[in-house]
Amino acid sequence: MIKIWSELPVARTKEQVADLATLLWVVFWGNMVWRLFQFLAGYAEAGRTIRAGGQTMIQSGSDLGNSLAGLPFVGSQAHDIARDAFASAGVPLSDFGTQLEQFIIVVAVVLALLLALVTQVPWLTRYLPWRWERLRHVRAAHRAIRTAPDVGDDSIERALAVRAFTRLDYSTLPEFTPDPFGDWVSGRHDRLARAELASVGLRP
Repeated sequence: MIKIWSELPVARTKEQVADLATLLWVVFWGNMVWRLFQFLAGYAEAGRTIRAGGQTMIQSGSDLGNSLAGLPFVGSQAHDIARDAFASAGVPLSDFGTQLEQFIIVVAVVLALLLALVTQVPWLTRYLPWRWERLRHVRAAHRAIRTAPDVGDDSIERALAVRAFTRLDYSTLPEFTPDPFGDWVSGRHDRLARAELASVGLRP
């Protein structure tokens, strides 16, 4: 079974609370970022409306020109004049509408990304390295201590006691044994082994 959390209740609860808080934080602010983008992008409808008005004007000029093209003698000139006159007003209007729509979308994307960066990056830069380190430690320790060794339990306990006695600091050892030196000298390795296991999130 893949190890996701530590085996010790306190450490496991701490990790699970951190995981849940991170999930809620990401979902909440992700939703807020999406709502902000939708709200701002909604103003792009103004640009689309202006663009549609310009295109309608261009089309109206073309339609009017086509209807005037049938006039005798001046039909072709009237067609060109009507088409060009409406196009000269409609094309800049359509271009302005397109540019306005693009500008609003860009602003919406930038502001949404800024909100995402401000709310997510500080949290995740603290959570992800801490969580990855704990996950890596508990998986590596589980593999090295529980699944890989082909030796007796006494040998494993003695090896764990050596690591605890030489690696853990003096403020940690008394949490598991009142006399770490006495335990080591007398060969009472169980409490030292338990301290080493606890340091990597594993139960005895």
